Amino acid sequence: MRQLLTTLLRFLLRHALQFALFIVILLAGRWLLAEWRAYSITSKTVATLRQAAAAADGQGLTLGQAATLRIQNLQHASQAAIAARQAEVQTQLRALRDQQQPSLFTIPLPDAAMLARHAQQEATRRIEIEVLAQEAHYLGALQAALAGEDGRLTLARLHGEHVLAYAALQANLNLQQQLEAVHPLASRLPGSVANTRMTQLETQEVRLRENNLAAWRAYQAQQARNSRAHAAHPGPFAIDNKALAAALAPLQAAIDAGEVQQAKSWIGRWSGPVREVAPTAALLVLSAILLPVAIKAFFYFLLAPLASRFKPLSIARELHIDSASLPLRPDGQSRISGVSQAWTLAPGDDMLIHPDYLQSSPVSTHKNTQWLLDWRFPFTSLASGMVALTRIRSKEHASVTISASEDPLSEIAVLDLPAGAALVFQPRGLVGIIQRQDQPVAISSHWRLGSLHAWLTLQLRFIVFRGPATLIVRGCRGVRLERAGQGRSISQSATLGFSTDVLYSTMRSETFIPYLRGQQALLNDRFDGDGVYLYEETPRHGKQPGKVGSWFEGATDAILKVFGI
Repeated sequence: MRQLLTTLLRFLLRHALQFALFIVILLAGRWLLAEWRAYSITSKTVATLRQAAAAADGQGLTLGQAATLRIQNLQHASQAAIAARQAEVQTQLRALRDQQQPSLFTIPLPDAAMLARHAQQEATRRIEIEVLAQEAHYLGALQAALAGEDGRLTLARLHGEHVLAYAALQANLNLQQQLEAVHPLASRLPGSVANTRMTQLETQEVRLRENNLAAWRAYQAQQARNSRAHAAHPGPFAIDNKALAAALAPLQAAIDAGEVQQAKSWIGRWSGPVREVAPTAALLVLSAILLPVAIKAFFYFLLAPLASRFKPLSIARELHIDSASLPLRPDGQSRISGVSQAWTLAPGDDMLIHPDYLQSSPVSTHKNTQWLLDWRFPFTSLASGMVALTRIRSKEHASVTISASEDPLSEIAVLDLPAGAALVFQPRGLVGIIQRQDQPVAISSHWRLGSLHAWLTLQLRFIVFRGPATLIVRGCRGVRLERAGQGRSISQSATLGFSTDVLYSTMRSETFIPYLRGQQALLNDRFDGDGVYLYEETPRHGKQPGKVGSWFEGATDAILKVFGI
Protein backbone atom coordinates (compact mmCIF):
# COMPACT_ATOMS: atom_id res chain seq x y z
CA MET A 1 0.00 0.00 0.00
CA ARG A 2 2.82 2.38 0.91
CA GLN A 3 4.60 1.57 -2.34
CA LEU A 4 1.41 2.25 -4.28
CA LEU A 5 0.94 5.63 -2.59
CA THR A 6 4.59 6.50 -3.15
CA THR A 7 4.32 5.64 -6.81
CA LEU A 8 1.11 7.65 -7.12
CA LEU A 9 2.62 10.68 -5.39
CA ARG A 10 5.67 10.53 -7.61
CA PHE A 11 3.44 10.31 -10.66
CA LEU A 12 1.37 13.30 -9.57
CA LEU A 13 4.42 15.34 -8.55
CA ARG A 14 6.22 14.60 -11.80
CA HIS A 15 3.26 15.66 -13.91
CA ALA A 16 2.55 18.67 -11.72
CA LEU A 17 6.11 19.82 -12.30
CA GLN A 18 5.66 19.22 -16.02
CA PHE A 19 2.46 21.27 -15.90
CA ALA A 20 4.20 24.10 -14.11
CA LEU A 21 7.12 23.92 -16.53
CA PHE A 22 4.77 24.11 -19.50
CA ILE A 23 3.05 27.15 -17.98
CA VAL A 24 6.42 28.86 -17.51
CA ILE A 25 7.45 27.99 -21.07
CA LEU A 26 4.17 29.29 -22.54
CA LEU A 27 4.30 32.50 -20.51
CA ALA A 28 7.93 33.01 -21.45
CA GLY A 29 7.11 32.36 -25.11
CA ARG A 30 4.23 34.82 -25.00
CA TRP A 31 6.46 37.41 -23.36
CA LEU A 32 9.22 36.83 -25.91
CA LEU A 33 6.72 37.08 -28.76
CA ALA A 34 5.33 40.35 -27.37
CA GLU A 35 8.85 41.71 -26.94
CA TRP A 36 9.75 40.72 -30.49
CA ARG A 37 6.60 42.30 -31.93
CA ALA A 38 7.16 45.52 -30.02
CA TYR A 39 10.77 45.59 -31.12
CA SER A 40 9.77 44.91 -34.74
CA ILE A 41 7.17 47.71 -34.71
CA THR A 42 9.65 50.13 -33.18
CA SER A 43 12.33 49.13 -35.67
CA LYS A 44 9.98 49.66 -38.62
CA THR A 45 8.87 53.01 -37.22
CA VAL A 46 12.44 54.22 -36.73
CA ALA A 47 13.40 53.01 -40.20
CA THR A 48 10.41 54.83 -41.71
CA LEU A 49 11.25 58.04 -39.88
CA ARG A 50 14.90 57.81 -40.93
CA GLN A 51 13.82 57.36 -44.52
CA ALA A 52 11.59 60.42 -44.22
CA ALA A 53 14.44 62.42 -42.70
CA ALA A 54 16.78 61.39 -45.51
CA ALA A 55 14.19 62.32 -48.12
CA ALA A 56 13.63 65.66 -46.38
CA ASP A 57 17.36 66.34 -46.43
CA GLY A 58 17.43 65.70 -50.16
CA GLN A 59 14.35 67.89 -50.62
CA GLY A 60 16.01 70.62 -48.61
CA LEU A 61 19.08 70.47 -50.82
CA THR A 62 16.95 70.74 -53.97
CA LEU A 63 14.82 73.59 -52.63
CA GLY A 64 17.91 75.40 -51.38
CA GLN A 65 19.54 75.21 -54.79
CA ALA A 66 16.37 76.52 -56.43
CA ALA A 67 16.11 79.40 -53.92
CA THR A 68 19.78 80.25 -54.44
CA LEU A 69 19.27 80.40 -58.21
CA ARG A 70 16.23 82.66 -57.81
CA ILE A 71 18.13 85.00 -55.50
CA GLN A 72 21.04 85.19 -57.93
CA ASN A 73 18.66 86.20 -60.72
CA LEU A 74 17.22 88.97 -58.49
CA GLN A 75 20.56 90.46 -57.45
CA HIS A 76 20.42 93.14 -60.17
CA ALA A 77 16.64 93.28 -60.54
CA SER A 78 14.47 96.31 -59.77
CA GLN A 79 12.75 96.92 -56.48
CA ALA A 80 9.43 96.12 -58.10
CA ALA A 81 10.59 92.66 -59.16
CA ILE A 82 12.01 91.97 -55.70
CA ALA A 83 8.81 93.16 -54.05
CA ALA A 84 6.76 90.92 -56.32
CA ARG A 85 8.85 87.88 -55.37
CA GLN A 86 8.62 88.84 -51.69
CA ALA A 87 4.83 88.95 -51.90
CA GLU A 88 4.80 85.57 -53.65
CA VAL A 89 7.00 84.04 -50.95
CA GLN A 90 4.77 85.42 -48.17
CA THR A 91 1.72 83.95 -49.87
CA GLN A 92 3.36 80.52 -50.08
CA LEU A 93 4.41 80.74 -46.41
CA ARG A 94 0.88 81.53 -45.29
CA ALA A 95 -0.47 78.60 -47.31
CA LEU A 96 2.06 76.16 -45.84
CA ARG A 97 1.56 77.36 -42.29
CA ASP A 98 -2.20 77.02 -42.65
CA GLN A 99 -1.63 73.32 -43.36
CA GLN A 100 0.03 72.81 -39.95
CA GLN A 101 -1.51 70.12 -37.80
CA PRO A 102 -0.57 68.50 -34.50
CA SER A 103 2.61 66.46 -35.01
CA LEU A 104 1.92 62.73 -35.30
CA PHE A 105 5.57 61.72 -35.16
CA THR A 106 5.14 60.39 -31.66
CA ILE A 107 1.51 59.25 -31.96
CA PRO A 108 0.86 55.61 -32.97
CA LEU A 109 -0.63 55.42 -36.45
CA PRO A 110 -2.85 52.63 -37.80
CA ASP A 111 -0.25 51.22 -40.19
CA ALA A 112 3.23 51.78 -41.51
CA ALA A 113 2.00 53.21 -44.82
CA MET A 114 0.11 56.03 -43.09
CA LEU A 115 3.11 56.75 -40.88
CA ALA A 116 5.42 56.92 -43.89
CA ARG A 117 3.02 59.15 -45.81
CA HIS A 118 2.47 61.52 -42.89
CA ALA A 119 6.15 61.66 -41.96
CA GLN A 120 7.16 62.45 -45.54
CA GLN A 121 4.50 65.17 -45.92
CA GLU A 122 5.24 66.80 -42.59
CA ALA A 123 9.00 66.75 -43.07
CA THR A 124 8.68 68.21 -46.58
CA ARG A 125 6.33 70.95 -45.33
CA ARG A 126 8.72 71.96 -42.56
CA ILE A 127 11.66 72.06 -44.97
CA GLU A 128 9.72 74.17 -47.49
CA ILE A 129 8.69 76.62 -44.75
CA GLU A 130 12.28 77.01 -43.56
CA VAL A 131 13.69 77.52 -47.06
CA LEU A 132 10.98 80.09 -47.93
CA ALA A 133 11.52 81.88 -44.59
CA GLN A 134 15.24 82.20 -45.31
CA GLU A 135 14.48 83.43 -48.81
CA ALA A 136 12.00 86.00 -47.46
CA HIS A 137 14.52 87.23 -44.89
CA TYR A 138 17.17 87.67 -47.56
CA LEU A 139 14.73 89.46 -49.90
CA GLY A 140 13.86 91.88 -47.10
CA ALA A 141 17.53 92.62 -46.53
CA LEU A 142 18.02 93.06 -50.27
CA GLN A 143 15.07 95.51 -50.45
CA ALA A 144 16.53 97.51 -47.57
CA ALA A 145 19.93 97.59 -49.26
CA LEU A 146 18.42 98.74 -52.56
CA ALA A 147 16.47 101.44 -50.74
CA GLY A 148 19.70 102.59 -49.16
CA GLU A 149 21.38 102.69 -52.57
CA ASP A 150 18.50 104.86 -53.94
CA GLY A 151 18.93 107.21 -50.97
CA ARG A 152 22.64 107.51 -51.66
CA LEU A 153 21.95 108.31 -55.32
CA THR A 154 19.38 110.97 -54.28
CA LEU A 155 21.86 112.47 -51.84
CA ALA A 156 24.49 112.71 -54.56
CA ARG A 157 21.99 114.42 -56.87
CA LEU A 158 20.94 116.93 -54.18
CA HIS A 159 24.57 117.63 -53.44
CA GLY A 160 25.12 118.45 -57.10
CA GLU A 161 22.09 120.74 -57.14
CA HIS A 162 23.34 122.55 -54.06
CA VAL A 163 26.78 122.96 -55.62
CA LEU A 164 25.21 124.49 -58.74
CA ALA A 165 22.99 126.83 -56.69
CA TYR A 166 25.93 127.94 -54.59
CA ALA A 167 28.07 128.50 -57.70
CA ALA A 168 25.32 130.62 -59.29
CA LEU A 169 25.08 132.71 -56.09
CA GLN A 170 28.85 133.25 -56.02
CA ALA A 171 28.84 134.26 -59.69
CA ASN A 172 26.14 136.87 -58.94
CA LEU A 173 28.12 138.30 -56.02
CA ASN A 174 31.25 138.50 -58.17
CA LEU A 175 29.35 140.45 -60.85
CA GLN A 176 28.09 142.92 -58.25
CA GLN A 177 31.62 143.45 -56.93
CA GLN A 178 32.97 144.01 -60.44
CA LEU A 179 30.17 146.49 -61.32
CA GLU A 180 30.72 148.43 -58.09
CA ALA A 181 34.45 148.48 -58.69
CA VAL A 182 34.04 149.89 -62.23
CA HIS A 183 31.16 152.34 -61.43
CA PRO A 184 31.41 153.10 -57.71
CA LEU A 185 29.10 156.19 -57.90
CA ALA A 186 26.92 155.37 -60.86
CA SER A 187 26.00 151.97 -59.46
CA ARG A 188 24.39 153.80 -56.53
CA LEU A 189 22.91 156.73 -58.51
CA PRO A 190 19.23 156.15 -59.21
CA GLY A 191 18.27 156.35 -62.87
CA SER A 192 21.70 155.44 -64.17
CA VAL A 193 22.38 152.40 -66.33
CA ALA A 194 24.84 151.00 -63.73
CA ASN A 195 22.28 151.39 -60.97
CA THR A 196 19.65 149.63 -63.05
CA ARG A 197 22.09 146.73 -63.63
CA MET A 198 22.98 146.63 -59.91
CA THR A 199 19.29 146.49 -58.99
CA GLN A 200 18.78 143.50 -61.33
CA LEU A 201 21.76 141.69 -59.82
CA GLU A 202 20.54 142.31 -56.27
CA THR A 203 17.07 141.03 -57.16
CA GLN A 204 18.67 137.95 -58.73
CA GLU A 205 20.82 137.54 -55.59
CA VAL A 206 17.74 137.24 -53.41
CA ARG A 207 16.31 134.52 -55.63
CA LEU A 208 19.65 132.65 -55.80
CA ARG A 209 20.02 132.76 -52.04
CA GLU A 210 16.59 131.24 -51.66
CA ASN A 211 17.47 128.51 -54.18
CA ASN A 212 20.79 127.79 -52.41
CA LEU A 213 19.10 127.60 -49.00
CA ALA A 214 16.41 125.26 -50.37
CA ALA A 215 19.03 123.02 -51.97
CA TRP A 216 21.04 122.94 -48.73
CA ARG A 217 18.00 122.02 -46.65
CA ALA A 218 16.99 119.26 -49.12
CA TYR A 219 20.54 117.83 -48.97
CA GLN A 220 20.53 117.86 -45.14
CA ALA A 221 17.11 116.20 -44.98
CA GLN A 222 18.19 113.39 -47.36
CA GLN A 223 21.41 112.94 -45.42
CA ALA A 224 19.41 112.49 -42.19
CA ARG A 225 17.17 109.93 -43.89
CA ASN A 226 20.20 108.00 -45.17
CA SER A 227 21.77 107.93 -41.71
CA ARG A 228 18.64 106.34 -40.31
CA ALA A 229 18.50 103.73 -43.11
CA HIS A 230 22.07 102.41 -43.18
CA ALA A 231 21.39 98.82 -44.39
CA ALA A 232 24.37 97.35 -46.24
CA HIS A 233 24.05 95.11 -49.27
CA PRO A 234 23.74 91.50 -48.05
CA GLY A 235 26.37 88.94 -49.06
CA PRO A 236 25.74 85.94 -51.31
CA PHE A 237 22.69 83.92 -50.38
CA ALA A 238 23.37 80.57 -48.72
CA ILE A 239 21.02 78.12 -47.04
CA ASP A 240 21.47 77.81 -43.28
CA ASN A 241 21.76 74.04 -42.82
CA LYS A 242 21.54 74.33 -39.05
CA ALA A 243 18.16 75.99 -39.40
CA LEU A 244 17.03 73.21 -41.73
CA ALA A 245 18.12 70.64 -39.15
CA ALA A 246 16.24 72.58 -36.48
CA ALA A 247 13.12 72.47 -38.66
CA LEU A 248 13.31 68.67 -38.57
CA ALA A 249 13.83 68.61 -34.79
CA PRO A 250 10.47 66.91 -34.07
CA LEU A 251 11.28 64.20 -36.59
CA GLN A 252 14.72 63.69 -35.09
CA ALA A 253 13.21 63.65 -31.60
CA ALA A 254 10.83 60.89 -32.67
CA ILE A 255 13.78 58.93 -34.11
CA ASP A 256 15.74 59.40 -30.89
CA ALA A 257 12.77 58.26 -28.82
CA GLY A 258 12.41 55.15 -30.96
CA GLU A 259 16.13 54.41 -30.64
CA VAL A 260 15.92 54.80 -26.86
CA GLN A 261 13.01 52.37 -26.82
CA GLN A 262 15.05 49.96 -28.96
CA ALA A 263 18.02 50.32 -26.63
CA LYS A 264 15.87 49.43 -23.63
CA SER A 265 14.82 46.18 -25.27
CA TRP A 266 17.18 43.28 -24.66
CA ILE A 267 16.49 42.13 -28.21
CA GLY A 268 17.74 45.46 -29.53
CA ARG A 269 20.79 45.41 -27.29
CA TRP A 270 21.88 42.03 -28.64
CA SER A 271 20.40 41.59 -32.11
CA GLY A 272 21.77 44.81 -33.59
CA PRO A 273 25.45 44.30 -32.70
CA VAL A 274 25.23 40.60 -33.51
CA ARG A 275 23.76 41.27 -36.97
CA GLU A 276 26.43 43.89 -37.66
CA VAL A 277 29.40 41.70 -36.84
CA ALA A 278 28.03 38.28 -37.78
CA PRO A 279 29.05 38.43 -41.50
CA THR A 280 32.51 39.70 -40.62
CA ALA A 281 32.90 37.07 -37.91
CA ALA A 282 31.83 34.32 -40.30
CA LEU A 283 34.27 35.59 -42.92
CA LEU A 284 37.07 35.75 -40.37
CA VAL A 285 36.36 32.23 -39.15
CA LEU A 286 36.31 30.95 -42.72
CA SER A 287 39.53 32.83 -43.49
CA ALA A 288 41.19 31.55 -40.32
CA ILE A 289 40.32 28.00 -41.39
CA LEU A 290 41.10 28.14 -45.09
CA LEU A 291 43.70 30.86 -45.57
CA PRO A 292 46.54 29.20 -43.58
CA VAL A 293 45.81 25.90 -45.32
CA ALA A 294 45.85 27.58 -48.75
CA ILE A 295 49.06 29.48 -48.04
CA LYS A 296 50.84 26.43 -46.66
CA ALA A 297 49.61 24.29 -49.55
CA PHE A 298 50.89 26.89 -52.02
CA PHE A 299 54.31 26.96 -50.38
CA TYR A 300 54.51 23.18 -49.96
CA PHE A 301 53.28 21.99 -53.36
CA LEU A 302 54.43 24.87 -55.62
CA LEU A 303 57.29 26.97 -54.26
CA ALA A 304 59.22 24.32 -52.34
CA PRO A 305 59.40 21.83 -55.28
CA LEU A 306 60.38 24.71 -57.54
CA ALA A 307 63.22 25.65 -55.21
CA SER A 308 64.52 22.07 -55.12
CA ARG A 309 65.07 22.16 -58.90
CA PHE A 310 67.47 25.11 -58.70
CA LYS A 311 71.18 24.68 -58.63
CA PRO A 312 72.67 24.55 -55.10
CA LEU A 313 74.43 27.65 -53.85
CA SER A 314 78.23 27.51 -53.56
CA ILE A 315 79.58 30.46 -51.62
CA ALA A 316 83.16 29.65 -52.64
CA ARG A 317 82.27 29.57 -56.33
CA GLU A 318 80.05 32.66 -56.17
CA LEU A 319 82.70 34.69 -54.31
CA HIS A 320 85.68 33.09 -56.02
CA ILE A 321 87.18 31.90 -52.73
CA ASP A 322 89.75 29.13 -52.51
CA SER A 323 88.74 27.90 -49.08
CA ALA A 324 90.71 25.43 -47.01
CA SER A 325 88.76 22.68 -45.29
CA LEU A 326 87.99 22.87 -41.60
CA PRO A 327 89.54 19.99 -39.65
CA LEU A 328 87.33 17.48 -37.86
CA ARG A 329 88.16 15.97 -34.50
CA PRO A 330 90.90 13.32 -34.63
CA ASP A 331 88.69 10.78 -32.84
CA GLY A 332 85.98 11.18 -35.46
CA GLN A 333 83.43 12.49 -32.93
CA SER A 334 81.13 15.16 -34.34
CA ARG A 335 80.34 16.67 -30.94
CA ILE A 336 82.86 19.44 -30.34
CA SER A 337 81.27 21.22 -27.36
CA GLY A 338 81.34 20.92 -23.63
CA VAL A 339 79.95 22.65 -20.58
CA SER A 340 83.21 24.60 -20.36
CA GLN A 341 86.31 25.00 -22.46
CA ALA A 342 89.86 25.83 -21.37
CA TRP A 343 91.94 27.86 -23.77
CA THR A 344 95.60 28.82 -23.51
CA LEU A 345 96.03 32.37 -24.65
CA ALA A 346 99.43 32.88 -26.27
CA PRO A 347 101.38 36.13 -26.31
CA GLY A 348 100.26 38.22 -29.25
CA ASP A 349 96.77 36.72 -29.18
CA ASP A 350 93.68 38.85 -28.75
CA MET A 351 90.56 37.32 -27.17
CA LEU A 352 87.22 39.12 -27.56
CA ILE A 353 84.56 37.41 -25.44
CA HIS A 354 81.13 38.16 -24.05
CA PRO A 355 81.45 38.85 -20.28
CA ASP A 356 78.73 36.28 -19.44
CA TYR A 357 80.92 33.48 -20.85
CA LEU A 358 84.20 34.40 -19.22
CA GLN A 359 84.40 32.11 -16.19
CA SER A 360 87.99 32.60 -15.03
CA SER A 361 91.25 34.12 -16.22
CA PRO A 362 94.65 34.95 -14.73
CA VAL A 363 94.92 38.25 -12.91
CA SER A 364 98.11 38.98 -14.85
CA THR A 365 96.21 39.36 -18.11
CA HIS A 366 95.29 42.78 -19.40
CA LYS A 367 91.56 43.40 -19.91
CA ASN A 368 89.60 46.26 -21.41
CA THR A 369 86.29 46.81 -23.21
CA GLN A 370 85.68 46.34 -26.93
CA TRP A 371 82.32 48.03 -27.63
CA LEU A 372 81.56 46.28 -30.92
CA LEU A 373 82.76 43.06 -32.49
CA ASP A 374 83.48 44.88 -35.75
CA TRP A 375 82.90 48.59 -36.29
CA ARG A 376 82.13 47.93 -39.97
CA PHE A 377 79.06 45.91 -38.94
CA PRO A 378 77.43 47.84 -36.07
CA PHE A 379 73.92 46.50 -36.66
CA THR A 380 75.13 42.91 -36.83
CA SER A 381 77.15 43.36 -33.65
CA LEU A 382 74.23 44.92 -31.78
CA ALA A 383 71.64 42.42 -33.01
CA SER A 384 73.79 39.39 -32.17
CA GLY A 385 74.65 40.71 -28.70
CA MET A 386 78.34 41.08 -29.46
CA VAL A 387 78.64 44.43 -27.73
CA ALA A 388 80.60 45.55 -24.67
CA LEU A 389 82.98 42.62 -25.13
CA THR A 390 85.91 41.92 -22.88
CA ARG A 391 89.28 42.03 -24.65
CA ILE A 392 91.97 39.87 -23.01
CA ARG A 393 95.66 40.07 -23.82
CA SER A 394 98.63 38.48 -22.10
CA LYS A 395 102.40 38.81 -22.33
CA GLU A 396 102.78 35.13 -21.46
CA HIS A 397 100.77 31.98 -21.90
CA ALA A 398 97.55 32.26 -19.88
CA SER A 399 94.79 29.69 -19.35
CA VAL A 400 91.28 31.09 -19.75
CA THR A 401 88.16 29.10 -18.85
CA ILE A 402 85.06 29.73 -20.95
CA SER A 403 81.59 28.62 -19.80
CA ALA A 404 77.95 29.68 -20.02
CA SER A 405 77.62 30.61 -16.36
CA GLU A 406 74.06 31.96 -16.66
CA ASP A 407 72.60 29.40 -19.08
CA PRO A 408 72.65 25.76 -17.89
CA LEU A 409 71.51 24.46 -21.30
CA SER A 410 74.27 26.09 -23.36
CA GLU A 411 77.51 24.34 -24.20
CA ILE A 412 80.68 25.94 -25.56
CA ALA A 413 82.64 24.89 -28.62
CA VAL A 414 85.97 26.25 -29.84
CA LEU A 415 86.23 26.16 -33.63
CA ASP A 416 89.62 26.76 -35.24
CA LEU A 417 89.68 28.48 -38.65
CA PRO A 418 93.10 27.91 -40.19
CA ALA A 419 94.61 30.35 -42.62
CA GLY A 420 92.67 30.27 -45.88
CA ALA A 421 89.55 28.73 -44.31
CA ALA A 422 86.22 30.54 -44.60
CA LEU A 423 83.03 29.84 -42.72
CA VAL A 424 79.51 31.14 -43.32
CA PHE A 425 78.30 31.71 -39.78
CA GLN A 426 75.27 33.22 -38.02
CA PRO A 427 76.58 35.61 -35.33
CA ARG A 428 73.70 34.69 -33.01
CA GLY A 429 75.74 31.63 -31.98
CA LEU A 430 78.98 33.56 -31.50
CA VAL A 431 80.22 34.45 -27.99
CA GLY A 432 83.84 35.26 -28.69
CA ILE A 433 86.76 35.36 -31.12
CA ILE A 434 90.48 34.61 -30.65
CA GLN A 435 92.68 36.33 -33.21
CA ARG A 436 96.21 37.60 -33.67
CA GLN A 437 96.71 41.18 -32.65
CA ASP A 438 98.52 41.92 -35.90
CA GLN A 439 96.01 39.99 -38.06
CA PRO A 440 92.35 40.51 -37.01
CA VAL A 441 89.72 38.14 -38.27
CA ALA A 442 88.30 39.12 -41.66
CA ILE A 443 84.50 39.45 -41.73
CA SER A 444 82.58 40.07 -44.95
CA SER A 445 78.88 40.39 -45.82
CA HIS A 446 77.31 39.02 -49.01
CA TRP A 447 73.73 39.48 -50.24
CA ARG A 448 72.06 36.79 -52.34
CA LEU A 449 68.93 38.55 -53.63
CA GLY A 450 68.83 36.45 -56.78
CA SER A 451 68.61 33.09 -55.02
CA LEU A 452 65.22 31.44 -54.57
CA HIS A 453 66.67 29.39 -51.70
CA ALA A 454 67.54 32.62 -49.93
CA TRP A 455 64.06 34.08 -50.45
CA LEU A 456 62.24 30.94 -49.29
CA THR A 457 64.35 30.78 -46.14
CA LEU A 458 64.36 34.59 -45.78
CA GLN A 459 68.15 34.44 -45.36
CA LEU A 460 69.15 37.00 -47.96
CA ARG A 461 72.53 37.81 -46.45
CA PHE A 462 75.47 35.58 -45.56
CA ILE A 463 78.24 36.63 -43.18
CA VAL A 464 81.61 35.00 -43.84
CA PHE A 465 84.43 34.66 -41.26
CA ARG A 466 87.91 34.00 -42.67
CA GLY A 467 90.90 32.55 -40.85
CA PRO A 468 93.27 32.51 -39.27
CA ALA A 469 91.04 32.87 -36.22
CA THR A 470 89.30 30.82 -33.56
CA LEU A 471 85.54 31.17 -33.01
CA ILE A 472 83.97 30.55 -29.62
CA VAL A 473 80.50 29.17 -30.30
CA ARG A 474 77.56 28.37 -28.08
CA GLY A 475 74.76 25.89 -28.71
CA CYS A 476 71.81 24.52 -26.80
CA ARG A 477 72.57 21.03 -25.47
CA GLY A 478 75.71 20.88 -27.59
CA VAL A 479 77.39 21.83 -30.88
CA ARG A 480 78.28 19.37 -33.63
CA LEU A 481 80.58 19.67 -36.64
CA GLU A 482 79.98 17.15 -39.46
CA ARG A 483 81.13 16.62 -43.01
CA ALA A 484 78.46 17.05 -45.70
CA GLY A 485 79.55 14.15 -47.89
CA GLN A 486 76.89 12.86 -50.27
CA GLY A 487 74.21 15.03 -48.74
CA ARG A 488 72.96 15.81 -45.26
CA SER A 489 69.66 17.39 -44.21
CA ILE A 490 69.11 19.33 -41.02
CA SER A 491 66.52 21.66 -39.53
CA GLN A 492 67.12 25.27 -40.48
CA SER A 493 66.62 26.40 -36.92
CA ALA A 494 69.57 24.29 -35.79
CA THR A 495 72.07 25.47 -38.42
CA LEU A 496 74.83 27.73 -37.12
CA GLY A 497 77.11 27.81 -40.14
CA PHE A 498 78.89 25.93 -42.91
CA SER A 499 82.16 26.13 -44.78
CA THR A 500 82.19 28.02 -48.05
CA ASP A 501 83.10 24.91 -50.07
CA VAL A 502 79.76 23.31 -49.15
CA LEU A 503 76.94 23.17 -51.70
CA TYR A 504 74.03 24.75 -49.86
CA SER A 505 70.39 24.26 -50.84
CA THR A 506 67.00 23.66 -49.31
CA MET A 507 64.72 20.67 -49.48
CA ARG A 508 61.05 20.30 -48.65
CA SER A 509 59.99 18.52 -45.48
CA GLU A 510 58.94 14.94 -46.14
CA THR A 511 55.28 15.07 -45.06
CA PHE A 512 52.64 17.75 -45.48
CA ILE A 513 50.44 17.11 -42.43
CA PRO A 514 53.18 17.78 -39.83
CA TYR A 515 54.04 20.98 -41.72
CA LEU A 516 50.37 21.96 -41.86
CA ARG A 517 50.01 21.39 -38.12
CA GLY A 518 53.14 23.43 -37.41
CA GLN A 519 55.16 20.47 -36.18
CA GLN A 520 57.79 20.82 -38.91
CA ALA A 521 59.23 23.68 -40.91
CA LEU A 522 58.57 23.92 -44.64
CA LEU A 523 62.22 23.65 -45.64
CA ASN A 524 65.30 21.97 -44.23
CA ASP A 525 68.88 22.92 -44.97
CA ARG A 526 70.78 20.53 -47.22
CA PHE A 527 74.57 20.35 -47.45
CA ASP A 528 76.58 18.49 -50.12
CA GLY A 529 80.23 18.29 -51.00
CA ASP A 530 83.53 18.02 -49.19
CA GLY A 531 82.93 20.81 -46.70
CA VAL A 532 81.55 20.74 -43.18
CA TYR A 533 78.55 22.27 -41.44
CA LEU A 534 77.96 23.33 -37.86
CA TYR A 535 74.75 23.06 -35.88
CA GLU A 536 73.39 23.05 -32.34
CA GLU A 537 71.72 19.92 -31.09
CA THR A 538 68.53 21.47 -29.73
CA PRO A 539 67.37 24.63 -31.52
CA ARG A 540 65.59 27.03 -29.23
CA HIS A 541 66.15 30.44 -30.78
CA GLY A 542 62.51 31.00 -31.76
CA LYS A 543 62.54 27.74 -33.75
CA GLN A 544 60.39 25.34 -31.81
CA PRO A 545 57.80 23.72 -34.12
CA GLY A 546 54.27 23.83 -32.81
CA LYS A 547 55.05 26.46 -30.18
CA VAL A 548 54.06 29.98 -31.04
CA GLY A 549 55.99 32.79 -29.32
CA SER A 550 54.97 36.37 -29.14
CA TRP A 551 54.41 38.25 -32.37
CA PHE A 552 57.23 40.65 -31.58
CA GLU A 553 59.70 37.84 -30.96
CA GLY A 554 58.73 36.13 -34.20
CA ALA A 555 59.03 39.35 -36.20
CA THR A 556 62.43 40.05 -34.63
CA ASP A 557 63.68 36.56 -35.47
CA ALA A 558 62.52 36.95 -39.08
CA ILE A 559 64.31 40.30 -39.44
CA LEU A 560 67.52 38.93 -37.95
CA LYS A 561 67.34 35.94 -40.29
CA VAL A 562 67.00 38.24 -43.32
CA PHE A 563 70.27 39.92 -42.30
CA GLY A 564 71.99 36.57 -41.74
CA ILE A 565 72.24 37.07 -37.96
